[in-house]
Amino acid sequence: MILTRDPESRHLAARILSLQAITTITLAAVCYGVWGARHGASGLAGGAVGLASNVVMIALALRPTRTAGGALVRLAVGQAAKIGLVVALIVIAARTGKVAWPPFLGAYFVTLLAFWAAPMVWRPRPATTTAQDKS
Repeated sequence: MILTRDPESRHLAARILSLQAITTITLAAVCYGVWGARHGASGLAGGAVGLASNVVMIALALRPTRTAGGALVRLAVGQAAKIGLVVALIVIAARTGKVAWPPFLGAYFVTLLAFWAAPMVWRPRPATTTAQDKS
């Protein structure tokens, strides 16, 4: 699904999405255990909104392009699609009338934090030098 030719970008994107999925499931389980099924489902839905929107953004933004301008356009299109999807999914959730908003919004915001925290957690390792490299 992630189409960039840069394996490091693909790897980081997969890690970000994995961290968001783990965070969403964990928060939903905590909400379910503490407050019950409705709050657990709402936490799962909120996290899913954040995760789904980032999948769309990453899929659009990391497609191969030949120029820096093309990459910038893809990034802008990805962000616009992400925002549109978030708004649509929140409206759909609101229209159901079944959402418990604190866990929904809390899980959504934590998935956003996970998006920004993942690169700090999984920094690229510096290249190691060996005795052969020094000679």
